Amino acid sequence: MSYVHHSNYLKYYEIGRLGWLKNLGFSYRKLEEEDFILPVIRANTIFRKPAFFEDELILETSLLKLPSYFIEFEYKIFKKTELINEGYTKLVFLNKKNNKPIRCPKKIIFAITKSDK
Repeated sequence: MSYVHHSNYLKYYEIGRLGWLKNLGFSYRKLEEEDFILPVIRANTIFRKPAFFEDELILETSLLKLPSYFIEFEYKIFKKTELINEGYTKLVFLNKKNNKPIRCPKKIIFAITKSDK
């Protein structure tokens, strides 16, 4: 079809989240090793214009608010300077051993508040 398939946008959002965590100094793999997991419980996307194969895209990932049991991200995807896609995801912090919701680890909250200054 030459168009980027709509399902790829959720993959782009995941890449953005992983990069956001990495820029904050955290590895998702290490969080899992510490028995934290972050499944997506809500996702939304708005397709403004199509992307085509081999387009160079720019992804901006932003935290919406300080996390608690949940963490929420907003995404903007640009082709050059033109906004072509907007998205949102909400994830829940779970204990990997029992799948029960837990608060965001304090070290992540500390890193977020430290990076805002």
